[in-house]
Amino acid sequence: MKNFTLAIRVLLKNKFYSLLNILGLAVGLTVAIIIFLFVQSDMSFDKQFGDYERIYRVESNFIVGEKEDKYAFVSQFLPKGLQADYPEIENYVRFRSAGKVLFDLDGRKFYENNIFYADTSAFTVFKYPLVQGDPLTLLDEPNAIVLSETLADKYFKGQDAMGQTLKTATNQFKVTGIMKDMPENVHMTYDAFMSYETLQTNKELLAQQEQQGGLWTPSDFAYLVFAKNYNPQDLKDKFPEFYEKYMAPIAKLINYQGLFTIDLTNVADTHFNAQPPQFDFPTGNRTYTYAFTAIGIFILLLASINYMNLASARSTSRSKEVGIRKVMGSTKGALITQFLSESIIIALVSLVLAFGIVALLINGIGIGDVMGKTLLFEPLSNTPMTLGAIGVTLLIGLLSGLYPAFYLSAVSTIKALKGIAKSGPGSMNMRKGLVAFQFFISIAVIISTLLMKNQIEFLADKDLGFNKDNVVIINMQDTTMSNRVDFVKAELTQNPNIVNVTDAIVVGGDTNLGNNLLGASKSLIRAESADSISRDDTYPVMFVGDDYVKTMQLELVAGRDFDKNQPSDRTTGVLVNESMVKNMGWADPIGRELGLPIPGVQPSKVIGVVKDFNAFSLHTAVEPMVMFHYDFNPFLKAQGALPSFMIHVDGKSLRQTMDFIEQKFTELDPSHPFEYRFLDGRAEELYREDARQSKLTGLLSYICIFISCLGLLGLASFSTSQRIKEIGVRKVLGASIFQLVYMIFKDVLVLIIIGFVISIPVSYYIIEQWLQEFAYQMPLAQMLAFAAILSGVLSVVVAFLTVSYHSLRAASQNPVRALRYE
Repeated sequence: MKNFTLAIRVLLKNKFYSLLNILGLAVGLTVAIIIFLFVQSDMSFDKQFGDYERIYRVESNFIVGEKEDKYAFVSQFLPKGLQADYPEIENYVRFRSAGKVLFDLDGRKFYENNIFYADTSAFTVFKYPLVQGDPLTLLDEPNAIVLSETLADKYFKGQDAMGQTLKTATNQFKVTGIMKDMPENVHMTYDAFMSYETLQTNKELLAQQEQQGGLWTPSDFAYLVFAKNYNPQDLKDKFPEFYEKYMAPIAKLINYQGLFTIDLTNVADTHFNAQPPQFDFPTGNRTYTYAFTAIGIFILLLASINYMNLASARSTSRSKEVGIRKVMGSTKGALITQFLSESIIIALVSLVLAFGIVALLINGIGIGDVMGKTLLFEPLSNTPMTLGAIGVTLLIGLLSGLYPAFYLSAVSTIKALKGIAKSGPGSMNMRKGLVAFQFFISIAVIISTLLMKNQIEFLADKDLGFNKDNVVIINMQDTTMSNRVDFVKAELTQNPNIVNVTDAIVVGGDTNLGNNLLGASKSLIRAESADSISRDDTYPVMFVGDDYVKTMQLELVAGRDFDKNQPSDRTTGVLVNESMVKNMGWADPIGRELGLPIPGVQPSKVIGVVKDFNAFSLHTAVEPMVMFHYDFNPFLKAQGALPSFMIHVDGKSLRQTMDFIEQKFTELDPSHPFEYRFLDGRAEELYREDARQSKLTGLLSYICIFISCLGLLGLASFSTSQRIKEIGVRKVLGASIFQLVYMIFKDVLVLIIIGFVISIPVSYYIIEQWLQEFAYQMPLAQMLAFAAILSGVLSVVVAFLTVSYHSLRAASQNPVRALRYE
């Protein structure tokens, strides 16, 4: 208690330095705690399931030559077949997206997106917490549905939802269970489960599909539960036997020149899958998580350096106090204990303040919304966060108190009483080195932030090869619209503000966007090569309607577009891009044959070539692409796939045009609520994570600058006070105020230059690695020069403004005040 009282007294005696010390360390601890919560949430994805170590997602891997195409889906028949042949698989569960579902409750209609068909084993494999219902049987029967608490409250507020009925266009679903809302840190989120048995009513058709190659048709997310201590690699090693027994006969029948294998990914690894398969749910980026962790450590390091620098620098002014204490009988051990106690107590005060700021930012301001993540600050229940924060704070307090504790306690009593105990040149050089290190970190973060921002802007401005602006996408909900597409187009084009209308099947719809912008999918294509030999390979495939090239403003470089006046175009015509022509080595592509290697399906002929365009995000390069008319593919129709309208509107009267479109669709399809989205908004989603990272890094760079300036302000004040007599002498000898300010600032300028020079190659390396995520990259050398100059100038200006207050004040005062004691 005595040391605590002394620490409070020291705090109140030096209010300015105490405020800088506490505020700087509190800001550093605040940022570190928030980033810890962010990273903790990211690294705990899907680990809330008790047996997550034994749960693996099975994925499809189609191999043609040296090329592999991975899908997050597998056949609905594969999990059951694997379990039958390999008893080490204890259980499995399948999920299939129901797409956008229109629920009808007593005339109230709502669209829902996160709805999946699921086996009842979902509640025994993943143990989703239930509010009501029996986890063993709640999805056993067809037309059963389990709602989340939020969805149950939305439809049956104030009522018991159990046993209630929700209608869809084709079924009536009975509520058999209520589950708790999904936490944020799961890679797949659901609002409701509809029983998988609903899809299994026609057993004869299912058996026929399985015999006719059903194992080759990916449709479901599937998870296997292995026996304890089982190595999943053993199943992968055994899979060729399964393939030869059940799948090879179909491959030989269609002359498939490839192979099928499976991949197994532990459920806890799906979020950070470095190479996510196609049509996977949005995944995290481990690089971003590591980057935030590194920046958080750097900011905490900056704050700690400030705290230690200021504590050690100010300690030399307390030498007389040490001398008096020694005269009064204080021992060396007592002095060491006192200084360490003071330092630790001040650090703990910073931690208390940091906890208060974190609570305000998360619960009051909602900083999680800015970071795109729900953060929970619960110090009593989050033991790793609380113990970690206390441990780091105690360590900082201990380290910052070591130098003054052992140095001052060892000074002789006579020197201490004379007040001549000064820190040596080694101590001063150490402080300068730490300040240079601070500027190195700050400048490196600023440069990296500017370069990230430039890359995001580069992607936004890059020509994609088609028009994405003012293109409205409207999904067709049933055959009411798809059976009269031409009539709907004619009605829409009556409005002069509608430039063109087309339609296309957007594979994946509004879900599983991945890096897919236009809804392309990978498919096996058999194409006639330059030497007229058929060759199988997988390519991105799009299924489009009439006027797609015109509406999306693609550029035809050879041949023509689909022509509605030539019916054969719909069934045997195909468009390809320039990359496909180069890949196949076609000198004259028009008339070349290609198609799906399916018995009975007639090959198509190339009728046109379009200039390369980016159907996927700019993280990937343009690939050879094939564009069929959607009437060509009988399987799409069999699966009930419906096209979406894509309407290019004039942006000048957008509100009035959208009102017209809504009116028309309400008249033509009154049974469905009107919904739409813009293509450019869909494009922005592809880079949302990159933009978020750039924004957060920018925010953290400001914090780096702020903390560096706090430390610089304190050290400038201390350095100026130490040189006050030198300043007085120089002023008497005729030095100008500018010369005196420059004398004080030049030491800081040297430190900035050192930090600046070191930061450039480090920033270049960091951004070069980050840019590997993108197939299209900004000119890095040119942008680096711009960012380096801007950050260097900014650092000098901010540092000068920080130092100038104390420098001008000291240089402007009457020299008599500085010299009167000589």
